[in-house]
Amino acid sequence: MRPIFASLFVSGPLVLAACVTPYSSQDLAATQDLAPLYVRHAMQTQVNPAIVAIWDVSNNAVDENGGLDPALMTPASWDALANGAAALAAASDRMAAASDIRAAAVGNLATDEFEITMDQVQTYLDADPQGFRDLSASFATLARTLESAARNRDATNAGELVAQMDAECTVCHARYWYPEAP
Repeated sequence: MRPIFASLFVSGPLVLAACVTPYSSQDLAATQDLAPLYVRHAMQTQVNPAIVAIWDVSNNAVDENGGLDPALMTPASWDALANGAAALAAASDRMAAASDIRAAAVGNLATDEFEITMDQVQTYLDADPQGFRDLSASFATLARTLESAARNRDATNAGELVAQMDAECTVCHARYWYPEAP
């Protein structure tokens, strides 16, 4: 390779990078606020994996009273519980901050015949978007509290918080996903 081409090859990306104005975290947050929140996608890619990680830990360390048995918790399981709760808090914070809430993106509207349609879900969201934000904010707070209990190795509180999460999920689903279910 000729020396001039080698120097262009090496310095070209650096020159281009210098011409790009970097986004600050505030700019990025403002850009995210303009994008719609697709609830179904957020549930599939963020909320569900986080809550499943939490349940994996709690289901494998349950005592005879339904709480967490500290003797069955390892450092790795405490970390998994805390990390799942942190991911759940972050996803819930994004849902709580959304200005444009949509049930699902165009490519994610398909449902089975026994499932509620995304158009129906959208009607429920449109009827009370602030209620959805409020439930999401409450869930984020609950998740952060679980994260703290897990980091402090507090099995009693962590077990109670996991059980409370199940109830919180049910409240939101009953209001926005299945309000007409028996």
